[in-house]
Amino acid sequence: MNVIEKETHSVQDYLIDHPNMRRWLRWIGIFFVEAISGFIFAFGFRAFIKPTSACVQYWQTYEMNTRGKSTITDLDIHSPSTFISGGASGMAQVILAIVSIFTHVPNDMQTLLVSLLYLAVNIPLFVLAFAKISKQFAIFTLVNVGFVSLFQYVIPDSWIYLTVDLYDDLIARVIFGGLTTGASSGLAMLVGTSGGGSDIVTIYFSEKKSTSAGKYSLLFNTIIVLAYVLFSCIGNAVSPEWNTRDRNDIITKTLYTLIYFFVSSKVIDLLNTKNRKQEVQIFTTDADLPQILIRSFPHSCTVVESKGAFSGKRNYMIYMVISKSETRKTKKILHEYDPKAFFTVTDLNQVYGRFYIRSIDE
Repeated sequence: MNVIEKETHSVQDYLIDHPNMRRWLRWIGIFFVEAISGFIFAFGFRAFIKPTSACVQYWQTYEMNTRGKSTITDLDIHSPSTFISGGASGMAQVILAIVSIFTHVPNDMQTLLVSLLYLAVNIPLFVLAFAKISKQFAIFTLVNVGFVSLFQYVIPDSWIYLTVDLYDDLIARVIFGGLTTGASSGLAMLVGTSGGGSDIVTIYFSEKKSTSAGKYSLLFNTIIVLAYVLFSCIGNAVSPEWNTRDRNDIITKTLYTLIYFFVSSKVIDLLNTKNRKQEVQIFTTDADLPQILIRSFPHSCTVVESKGAFSGKRNYMIYMVISKSETRKTKKILHEYDPKAFFTVTDLNQVYGRFYIRSIDE
């Protein structure tokens, strides 16, 4: 055992003997991750999904001054090309589209309004999280939403337009928007919380169905997109003087948004491995290994006695279903207790029955 491993075991033993300190350190770590998650989402939303008029004006003025383009109109500058975001921010966009049917919302008020709506939409979902998932989950989800709302409002436009300039590259925008949104939600799920909005519903159903969260995220976000398209088209027909985007543009952005949602759902599934299951088949001659495994995991296993075809010796086949996040621990245990064991790992789409999933509060 090297020095790093010794120190790691020493720290782990100390934290086991001091549960309150371990709990506080874990909470501090979650708080830090929530801050990063909130910043990533807010920056990605402002940079790729819904740039402000100030950012668009800077980008397009830069294009005119440096590349000699002169096709920019006042309409282009003051009506930023936006995509439909998912989750609570997407719901906020839907509400804003409904409001825009009846009244004009100035561009400089839209960022503030979206931030406030984002917070308001999450309130009933917090009740669901508090009652049906866990108190800690609900509290830290609220922290995440608070960070997103804060960063949405305080991040200077200069941080956006001096860092990226992908306004005219729609494919790049939806890909990077999906990456940032998926990374934000995936990081929050990685520490047992969520980014709020549809993520709460996504986690609720993925916990109940014991399957990946990405497909539920894609489903709910698609519903949000359809609602946004409907109300935006109505607004364009009823009040075209301030709903300046025509229907063809709305539908085109919707098709690009589907790419954004697809990328986001894949990133979520990549980071959130808790509800992804794997079947482990282990072939060993160690009769004590099954007991070691069930003491190391909150799952049981099935043991079948067998005989090696080549050696003719008796051995054991162990069947066990684990979460994907537990695969590394399984490999470590097998390497430590039976280095000669042969084992295979197979991905599973869904698991039915009483499969234990570690509580978010643990």
